[in-house]
Amino acid sequence: RMAINAACNELGQKWFESGVSENAVSGHIQFIVPGETACFACAPPLVVASKIDERTLKREGVCAASLPTTMGIVAGFLVQNSLKYLLEFGNVSHYLGYSALTDFFPTMSLKPNPQCDDSYCRSRQAEYRARPPVEIATEVTEDLAPLHAD
Repeated sequence: RMAINAACNELGQKWFESGVSENAVSGHIQFIVPGETACFACAPPLVVASKIDERTLKREGVCAASLPTTMGIVAGFLVQNSLKYLLEFGNVSHYLGYSALTDFFPTMSLKPNPQCDDSYCRSRQAEYRARPPVEIATEVTEDLAPLHAD
């Protein structure tokens, strides 16, 4: 994912990322917009940030039956979020978490780290800050008709 992140930051390419925790009972999806939201290097999972080889992780306490179920649920969230983006309906989540143990679904928008290790991420952040803010125009019309007839 770090290689994909670096390439997408360099190209300014939006992308979707997802993962399931080591204990197999939680996961997340993330829509990454270079410069606007945190990239994978800005807020990596603990395993990636610690530079731990994932193959050496101890697997005690993992419920083997939970892994495929959790992966399926997270994959469904990822597909639904991708469709919302591609077909332009609903609200595209920048981050959606899932905890099977507590039925908790946190959503948030992660801001990029100004000191991100990825130089292209920092460049995209500067480009994003330099853009003029987008204003949504709304037209307000007053209805002059009486609310009720006397």
